[in-house]
Amino acid sequence: MDGLHHSNLVQPDSSMNLSAELIQAVNRTYLLHFLAIDPDKILPPGKSLISVVTQERLVLLDQQAENDGKPSPARVQEQVTKTMQRAFWDTTAEKLSSSDPSEQNTHLKRLLNDLHEAISPLLPPQNVLLKILSLPPPPSIAPLYSFVVILKDVLITLRGRCAPIRDSEIDSQLEQLENLPPMPLDVEGANGVSVVAALVTHCLEAIITIINNMKIDLHDFLLGSMNEEQLRALVMREAKVRERALVIQLWSPQDRVGDNRRGDDIIREAWRSWCRQNEGAGVYLEENRWKMRLLQAIFATKAVSCVPPSQATTTPNATSPVENGLPPQLFFSSASLYKLQDHLQAVVIAASLRSLTRLPPSASLSPTTSVQASAQSFMQRVWALLEAELDVQADREDATNDDSLRLINLEDEVVRARQLVAGTLDPNEEQKLREAVRRTLQPSDPVFSLLQKRLRDALLKGTVGGSTSRKQVEVPELLKAGRSPRGTPTNGKRLKLMISDEEVFDMREIASPSIVGLISPIKGFEDPVLSKAIEEAFLQLTKIVGWTENVWGDLV
Repeated sequence: MDGLHHSNLVQPDSSMNLSAELIQAVNRTYLLHFLAIDPDKILPPGKSLISVVTQERLVLLDQQAENDGKPSPARVQEQVTKTMQRAFWDTTAEKLSSSDPSEQNTHLKRLLNDLHEAISPLLPPQNVLLKILSLPPPPSIAPLYSFVVILKDVLITLRGRCAPIRDSEIDSQLEQLENLPPMPLDVEGANGVSVVAALVTHCLEAIITIINNMKIDLHDFLLGSMNEEQLRALVMREAKVRERALVIQLWSPQDRVGDNRRGDDIIREAWRSWCRQNEGAGVYLEENRWKMRLLQAIFATKAVSCVPPSQATTTPNATSPVENGLPPQLFFSSASLYKLQDHLQAVVIAASLRSLTRLPPSASLSPTTSVQASAQSFMQRVWALLEAELDVQADREDATNDDSLRLINLEDEVVRARQLVAGTLDPNEEQKLREAVRRTLQPSDPVFSLLQKRLRDALLKGTVGGSTSRKQVEVPELLKAGRSPRGTPTNGKRLKLMISDEEVFDMREIASPSIVGLISPIKGFEDPVLSKAIEEAFLQLTKIVGWTENVWGDLV
């Protein structure tokens, strides 16, 4: 979408063996997934969520054609639909022109049912018109003329509930119904269709159009009357529904011979198989073991990935599992987890480099000392270098040639910081320090491993503690922000845009979780720059965990 700072989850030239329609569906769902969890990261400056929600709906109704000039699938479908509708109304007019009243009544009964179904969402259940439309047409020697009376009632009811802009459309139809030819003069027009049958059919078609327009008006009105929290809850609801459906579809057996399992059974087993690869899981409750498994994957040396099995059908040795692969439930979170993995690795690297400088711990330094100022400056510069590296991870072709340059920059920063404490270094000492920097950047380095374990343990403790605190908070009995109006029907006619208290509460817990006090100070990461980076990472991790529990609780 134009203006959104958002990338696709699957590119058209991806190695995944997915159809163009599936790629489009995945990327649209990924957009909703991001809007549900982190809307502030992708919304253009000054834009509200309402602008994106309305634009998304319009785009779904009217896709743009591709660059090669071919009509888009949405436009083709629209043309086919119009053709089918025209054929339906032509057939309806022919059937209503029958000279047999009983045959006319048979067709009118079906039309009454269609009208009842179409207009029901716009009327309260007790409305008398719904009762009339649910009854069979009354016996009559002129069924069409009796049906016209019902059509007038429908139009008058719609006029009382529509936006003023629709009044003229309804008045035009009422005027035509008032000018029916007298009953004995009902003559045939073109193609053997009677004048009254043609008029009734035209009016029916217009009524259906008016009803659909009123539904759109109501949809836009309800969206416009929602506050930002209600809109976010609505987006979250839609994202959950689409994400579940798409993941189950992507992991369903499809044409795989001999596999009769259902998609939900497959992803449940994939989750359990992934969790069984946990190291030391026995120390945690079963409901928390997957979080330890997730952090194990995040801190692994191999990048996390999640590839649907449809891609594996074109890959040799497709039965072998992907190293550090994630379960299907984390498919739409996999890109965020990949970035989180890089972010946390950068945090550990920064802490490891600081340990080589011999700068005193940040907490022991006075803010007024030059050493403290230099220590802060060191970490700010190192973190800026590492963040620049994170920014180019998506385009590794451009980044490869700069790796040695970045390493030299990191070495220079460590040497400069060591000299603040120890004075000028002789060439031999400086060379040893530069070699130590190179070793420290390796995951196998003892210092790197120790710091990484401390960070992982702290994040796991905070994640488990955060889940426990969320369970202890109950939904308030009264939450006006998203409460449905009193008297809202619950018999299946409830408007889909109504947002419940529970949905607003879940949205707050997932998109804006409270993480205060969940992460204690970590030895080796006391520097304010690192503390802030860890807090950002933990917030992102908490959102992913909360989302996964909310969407996939029954399939994990």
